[in-house]
Amino acid sequence: MLVTLISFVHIFSLVFWIGSILFFSFLAAPAVFKALDREQAGEVVGILFPRYYKIGYVCGILTLITLILGSEMMREIKMLLLMVMLVATFFAGLVINPNARKLKARLKEPLSPTEREALEEKFRRTHSLAVKLNGLVLAAGLVFLWFTAEGLSL
Repeated sequence: MLVTLISFVHIFSLVFWIGSILFFSFLAAPAVFKALDREQAGEVVGILFPRYYKIGYVCGILTLITLILGSEMMREIKMLLLMVMLVATFFAGLVINPNARKLKARLKEPLSPTEREALEEKFRRTHSLAVKLNGLVLAAGLVFLWFTAEGLSL
């Protein structure tokens, strides 16, 4: 019974995390940017980001705990993938997202054209890094899920 509970929490947290990435990246964010002007869409997505990253924190920690508790096949590879996912998620949520929000706030202030251009470029680079880390978490998560599915019996 305990093994089943650990397995359930492990699979549920991993799939919920990956599902939230897929939903946000390929459905929610594009729909918001299509329905609203760029500025409003950025505001809405900015409100969602802290919750989005909290899902990753909670699901990642639950996945880690259950990976440690379970007697998993491919544990070392899965642990490496999970560490990549956790580090990328925490870095994006605790470092990149706050920096992007600060840059967005500064862009609303009166600026010289040179300052505005420099800040916009910095925001683009910050956003690009966040997108790349999100893709890395998704890719590592899908590989992790593949290795998890290998050991399942239906």
